[in-house]
Amino acid sequence: MGLFIAAGITTALALCGLALLIRRTNEWRPFAVAFLVALPLQPLMMYAVRLPLDGMLRTTYGIVGWATIVGLFYAPLTEEPAKWLTALVPIVRRAIADHPVSLALAAGAGFGVGEIWFLANALNSPDYAKLPIWNFGGFIIERLAVCFLHGAFLAPAFVALAQGRSFLLGGLVGMVMHFLLNFPIFLAQIDAFGLGAGWLTVLLIWMIGFLAICVVLTRHLARTHEATKAP
Repeated sequence: MGLFIAAGITTALALCGLALLIRRTNEWRPFAVAFLVALPLQPLMMYAVRLPLDGMLRTTYGIVGWATIVGLFYAPLTEEPAKWLTALVPIVRRAIADHPVSLALAAGAGFGVGEIWFLANALNSPDYAKLPIWNFGGFIIERLAVCFLHGAFLAPAFVALAQGRSFLLGGLVGMVMHFLLNFPIFLAQIDAFGLGAGWLTVLLIWMIGFLAICVVLTRHLARTHEATKAP
């Protein structure tokens, strides 16, 4: 029960972030639509694309060698294109011209919330069910950070779309950023460099640093876009 309470708290905090985004503009509908459209995309992508692909690779090649390395690319190559689908909705597509970064953050929040509940359902087991809410503080912090990061990874593509530049180039930037975020997790899983428990500290520092970089990036993209609109 504690896990689902943690998921509910994280969802509520993400919705507060969405409300702050909407408050800065007079156009709440595109933000709400971007959030709602993105909400089911992560579970749909997992069940329709990622899990079948992973099962096929592991059945064919086993859980060794290059098949494990290919797993590093699952998230950037499947999650980023899934988020792009929000730009196909007419009301969102029109609003991207004026608020590309804010709409990317709204869509990222929706995608992240969908991922929260997918994970809560996937992790639901008798062992987890017995744990109280305070055991999931790390889950809340990490998932809330990921809600923002999903939007930050989408922002370059939306800004490129708003400015009439290559959407795919912006999308590629988001994929690379997503890969770089996850790469140290892979190194920790194989205990590269023999750090052992020291990887927990490394991953924490990496996450904090990456968050700071993404905050700076999104602010820069927003300011740059505003400058291009200035007469």
